[in-house]
Amino acid sequence: MQGLRPWLLRGLIVLALVSIVGLWVMVRPLREVPHPTIAPTRPASETPTTERAIPVPSRTPLPTATPMPTLTPSPTPTITPTPAPTALATEVPTTPTANIITAPIMHPDAILAGRVEQHTYYSAVTGQEEPYRIYLPPDYDASAQSYPTLYLIHGLPYDESHWDNLGADDVADAEIQAGTLPPFIIVMPGVAPDSIFVTTAGGEHSLEGQIINDLIPHIDATYRTQTTREGRAIGGISRGGVWSLEIGFRHADMFAAVGGHSPALKYNQAPQVYDPFHLLDQPGVSELRIYLDAGDTDWALQDTQALHEALAAKGIASQFVVHAGGHADGLWAAGVGEYLAFYAAGW
Repeated sequence: MQGLRPWLLRGLIVLALVSIVGLWVMVRPLREVPHPTIAPTRPASETPTTERAIPVPSRTPLPTATPMPTLTPSPTPTITPTPAPTALATEVPTTPTANIITAPIMHPDAILAGRVEQHTYYSAVTGQEEPYRIYLPPDYDASAQSYPTLYLIHGLPYDESHWDNLGADDVADAEIQAGTLPPFIIVMPGVAPDSIFVTTAGGEHSLEGQIINDLIPHIDATYRTQTTREGRAIGGISRGGVWSLEIGFRHADMFAAVGGHSPALKYNQAPQVYDPFHLLDQPGVSELRIYLDAGDTDWALQDTQALHEALAAKGIASQFVVHAGGHADGLWAAGVGEYLAFYAAGW
């Protein structure tokens, strides 16, 4: 027993030393190791919600506010309808005013074998006398025959002298005398540029009603005209071109041919019931002879071609011609001979 005491004492001393050393290690302050200041890269999936950037959805741009249809196979461009027939039918690049622009006279020295007369007729639509010019062929007074009649509507802001000044009467007179065109009558109605010409889109109380119900009956009662569908044609320039297409498509039983020369379809905002693009299924349209043309730098070109393609999609034939030039008198004056040959074909 006395032999174990020294070993027991030594063990206690060793245990005490080990405890003291362990305690010293535990309470000794650790030396800090410096870290780089760049934060560690964190995958996007681990980014805290409060730090995550919220993506902004991309917006689909709205279509531009232009009625011009694109040249696609679609037969009908997007047309914004207006709620009533009296809504503004056409907006031209310049604001229409009461000022009449006179087109340059293309054949100032021409002497006609036929003649041009200036007259008026009463219109129930406007409640007043309205002007028109009429070309009578060379043999009108010497014969008793009835003649086919071509109605030509002027552009904006012209008047009944527009087609006359572009040479329609001179070219017709020369071609009739040469025997290359049959004799026919040309009626050129005049409409004030700040009147129903631009403030209506179609129907009984518009230029359509005025021509169908007032002018044509007056012409047929006053002159020796052929009163059948086969004996009439109608055409127009720019705003007048839109009117001729609208009137011709809606009254295919009254006309054999219709033409639109640089028709202002780009600015046409007529309700669908009066819009040429939406009149292709009207009775008789497929039987019309249709002529469309515009200049290669003409702002009316794209929409004119679109109408030609819309007609083709319906199986309706139309003649589409692109001339050199812009939306100007020079273009139309240069095309007068071709226009008249088209209208008179079959007469």
